Amino acid sequence: MLRRIGHHGIAATEFAVVAPVLLLLLLGSFDIANLVQTSIRLERAARAGAQFATASATDMEAIRGRVIAAWPELTMADVPTPALACECSGVTVACSETCAGGVVRIITVTAQRSLSPYLLQAASLGRGSAVVRLR
Repeated sequence: MLRRIGHHGIAATEFAVVAPVLLLLLLGSFDIANLVQTSIRLERAARAGAQFATASATDMEAIRGRVIAAWPELTMADVPTPALACECSGVTVACSETCAGGVVRIITVTAQRSLSPYLLQAASLGRGSAVVRLR
């Protein structure tokens, strides 16, 4: 069997070239998967708060507490106070006003969580939200 001179170490050289690319792909995939998983969990927690808001639409702190109870790793800083807005026939009005069709109360529940990505800085904040419209 003839051996070609100068072909020793080709596999090591190829690995040295390809390994950083594979590592970047692996870390990027991990960052994206972590962001997606966190966003799904935040969305689920926000939905739990929104579901609670259907029964207790006036107690914003209780709604916020329900979001945190749905994912106990969240803190008060991760869950801002739910936003309340009112509409009458599609027009934003004060919640104390009366409306012929009835005032629609819109409660927006949000949750967010900071992440520590390895590579993709755009994946540093996971968010979840849910909106409840009540008559």
